[in-house]
Amino acid sequence: MRTIYVYLTKQTVATMVMTVAVFAFVLLLGNIMKEILTLLVNGQASLWLVLKAFLLLVPFVLVFALPMGMLTATLLLFGRLSADQELTAMRAGGISLISLSTPVLIISMLMSVLCAWINMEIAPYCRSTYKQLIREVKVGELTDLLQPNVPMTDIPGQFIHIKGKRKVGDTVYLKGIRYIKYDGESYEYEIFAPGGTIQANEETSQLFMTMTNYTILRPKPSSSENISVNSNELDSTGYLLFKGEQFAPDPFTIERDSELFRKPKLHHMSFKQLQEELVERTKLTEDIKALPSFKIENLRAELEENFKKPFDPITPVKVQMHRQLAFSYACFAFTLIGIPLGIRAHRRETSIGIAIALMLVAVYYGFVVLANALESHSEWAPHLIMWLPNFLFQAIGCVLMWRANKGM
Repeated sequence: MRTIYVYLTKQTVATMVMTVAVFAFVLLLGNIMKEILTLLVNGQASLWLVLKAFLLLVPFVLVFALPMGMLTATLLLFGRLSADQELTAMRAGGISLISLSTPVLIISMLMSVLCAWINMEIAPYCRSTYKQLIREVKVGELTDLLQPNVPMTDIPGQFIHIKGKRKVGDTVYLKGIRYIKYDGESYEYEIFAPGGTIQANEETSQLFMTMTNYTILRPKPSSSENISVNSNELDSTGYLLFKGEQFAPDPFTIERDSELFRKPKLHHMSFKQLQEELVERTKLTEDIKALPSFKIENLRAELEENFKKPFDPITPVKVQMHRQLAFSYACFAFTLIGIPLGIRAHRRETSIGIAIALMLVAVYYGFVVLANALESHSEWAPHLIMWLPNFLFQAIGCVLMWRANKGM
């Protein structure tokens, strides 16, 4: 039995290393062609920078390549054992499929632990460093700092949240704007606008935003601002509601070496950084809900048509945290379903195993894409959708393993 376990372990590891290398090369090639090669051709990057960027991308692509390689190795190994009648011979010797699968399943669990370490710590750090490296060569645009459904809170005294954006030429058109101005703990005013624009002056590092058909809520009128609109005092609130056609706050000055410009996106953060971001956004949500607009029923009714959906900065962070955790179990889930499918395929040809692997990978990552697409819809619990393919593959794998073991 020990000889069989050693044989299966060697075959699994050897096949997995080969398939992981192939998948990693393809993924690396795609990233390099998209960003690095263009910079190299234009003379903006040296060969040393290309090599450094290449090495920084390796952990990032391993997150995807390891589960895919483990699945393909399992399909190829058990498909070949089945085609060569080796499984039948082992069954005749009194060895069950569950017993045969033990070393492969142990390897998959070890790969899941490795994936967890890479996915939660190494890959986010390398990806963030890689993006910083690219920014040093190819200067990013200031308007990229304002992303849909990502609250912008790093500009002192201001809060900006948008629901969508679209770039036409040098102008970026915004949809569903919520802008809050405050001075320390003092609330000055809050603006809602269905649309607007934002432009950047790269030389002065300034952003210029304009909001159209806006509604502004403030505790009292201010003679220092030139807003020529009609006003109505809301009953028993002490706040004033204004409406106007166009409003432009003071330009936002952002230094390129500031923390705001260097701050990584959610999917580039480590698990620890995501935990800190979750705490920060939870506090932000509590502070936002304490604002007058959440307490004035008249204003909520006034803005119901354009702002039906509640503000939720927390769910995107949860989605990324659960994505990192769920990805870590992909190796085990793929192996569990790959063993019986490899036996059922009953083919020596490598193309059959790779085709099945690609189909399963497409289904698995389809759920991941769906969860990411729904990250702004907390009512669908997208962070839990991340776990569905794991549970689905493990459940199907257990049933198929039981049937295959019974039929051997």
